[in-house]
Amino acid sequence: MRGVYTTSIKISALAAAKTLAYLTAPADKVVEILSASVTDASNETNEQLECALQRITTLGTPTGTTLTFAKHEAGDQAAGTTGKGNITASEPTYTADTELGREGHSTLGGWYFNPIPEERPTLGGQLSMGLRMLATPAAFDAIAKITFREIG
Repeated sequence: MRGVYTTSIKISALAAAKTLAYLTAPADKVVEILSASVTDASNETNEQLECALQRITTLGTPTGTTLTFAKHEAGDQAAGTTGKGNITASEPTYTADTELGREGHSTLGGWYFNPIPEERPTLGGQLSMGLRMLATPAAFDAIAKITFREIG
């Protein structure tokens, strides 16, 4: 499918409830979230956690690692979407009651958000959405991944 991209980031020794990654749609396109996941790369302990995607009210200037986006098709242009992962300071402000895919999960099993087409969230006009760890984990190596499509 044209215009599909995936970004992932490994967060070593994650031990805080925080934004794992966020995306900001370009001004001239709509971004459709196709899937997202949080998995355990270290497999050190099994614990119950909670994750969700959530709409951002005010992005501010979070401190984190700039995300790169892998094209699913070689002929696609570079993604116009921007984002950061492993936010370490200046957390975004989230819109209340906009959690999507909010689920408890085992660290060994991971968290997966794979909505059917009618349930896929969209972002337009420079709006942002974050992938959040809502529970404070014992330290583990997390891999956060988001796959999306740019439309327009």
